[in-house]
Amino acid sequence: MIRDEELDALLRSAPWMSEDGRKADRYERVDHAVLGSAAVLLVVAAVGGPASGRRFFVPVDIRGGRHEGGGPREAHAVEEFHTDAVLRTLTGATLRTERGGTVEFRGAGGALAGSLPEVRPLPFEQGWSSNALSLVEIGGLPHIHKTYRSLDDDVREPDLLRLMNGTGRTPEWAGDYAYTDPASGTRHPLGVVYRYAPGDGIDVPLRQNLRSLWPALSRLLTHDSPETVARRHLLPLERQLREAGRFLRGFHADLADRLGDGSPQPAYPAAERLAQAERRLADLHDRTTADPALPARVVRGAFKALEDDVAALRTELARAGDSWPGGGPCHGDLHLSHLLWNPPALIDLSTPSTAPTAPGWAAQSPLEDIVALQRGLEYFAADEAAFEAANRLGVDSLETMVGSLDGAPHLSPAQQGELHRVFAVADHWRDRVRELLLGPASHGPLRRLLYLRRLLHELAYNHAHTRPYHAAIDLRHALRLGGGGSGAHRDSEDVRPC
Repeated sequence: MIRDEELDALLRSAPWMSEDGRKADRYERVDHAVLGSAAVLLVVAAVGGPASGRRFFVPVDIRGGRHEGGGPREAHAVEEFHTDAVLRTLTGATLRTERGGTVEFRGAGGALAGSLPEVRPLPFEQGWSSNALSLVEIGGLPHIHKTYRSLDDDVREPDLLRLMNGTGRTPEWAGDYAYTDPASGTRHPLGVVYRYAPGDGIDVPLRQNLRSLWPALSRLLTHDSPETVARRHLLPLERQLREAGRFLRGFHADLADRLGDGSPQPAYPAAERLAQAERRLADLHDRTTADPALPARVVRGAFKALEDDVAALRTELARAGDSWPGGGPCHGDLHLSHLLWNPPALIDLSTPSTAPTAPGWAAQSPLEDIVALQRGLEYFAADEAAFEAANRLGVDSLETMVGSLDGAPHLSPAQQGELHRVFAVADHWRDRVRELLLGPASHGPLRRLLYLRRLLHELAYNHAHTRPYHAAIDLRHALRLGGGGSGAHRDSEDVRPC
């Protein structure tokens, strides 16, 4: 099958393996099943090291295929693995594993399963992903075959796609397969098959629009203000952005309908989540204010704004009780690239809680998705501005990003003016995109709490991973809190369907 030393070499060199997983003392085969003539489905655990006990799903080629380094290769490179897995998924089947567990395949049934369609792999440039994706043709229609690398992640995507079938909001589910642990009886998703959703993420037309503005910027600013220039340049995208916003509201309505049981949504546990935010802010304060890569005065100002926002939210909570309305199921990890454009669709669902009886049902809100897109736009526009300003000034983009915080006092007045103009236009452009996509600005308390939590999460991550460039983006927007410029968006009642 595969020797222990070969498995060790395969996993340590795998580009998808996390750094913690790569530091395991060794890897132990936990269970396996043989799929057809091409692949063995391995369940492997890390032993020792920071990821000790974590388990991975590793399909391995059993026909003697080797990767470039000479050792056994993962079965994702084998066409027969995909055809066997997809056909079993469509028709439904159960494989017994070596240790007495099962790999259960379930399909949508109907014409696809009944007619045993031809399945064949198609060329597909997936880019980098922590999971594995391939493109297959089923009965003449392109589908994605996606396998999950980690058994211990809480993967809900297959069930969510199945439950959302027929809404037109998500890709059409064709089937999935999962491993049932013989010791615990726990079911762990291994793979899913769904109809390929064509189109680009909404980040693609946004990037094209903003980048097409830069060559004419100096000329345009001689006649109009940065806000007017930005708004006028977005006119060609206005209709599509508004439609994407309506699509997102419809998704939230359909998701609540498919996952709910008809009972009223419980109020969001704001007191508990605000207390968590306060603890994270206190933990971050000393470490971030001491970061030499960031201007100390600006960091102090940003933390003062964050602390003031926490105090204001605490005051509002004291008046209203321990909770706020506005809860409900959401996408869960929404990025600009996950909202597809023309035709609209949402991909990579990771809804935190999928039923009123499941843990965490109350502690989620459609506003999480709105905040996620808002934060995505903030990173997107700041990154584009820093890169453009760096090109114009002949400096590094870290210098222009940090300069957007403190005004870049080391630059000449002319250079400072150029830096300010680029970021001012990008900021107005971002705010207009947010308004078109997510609706009018609002300072509802739940939205502010969710925004605060996400900003603190990202600031903590960027600090822990020594990313001053990205931490500077966080600080730019922390400084805007409480001053009417935070780019706040709609309250919970505004995410209901139009």
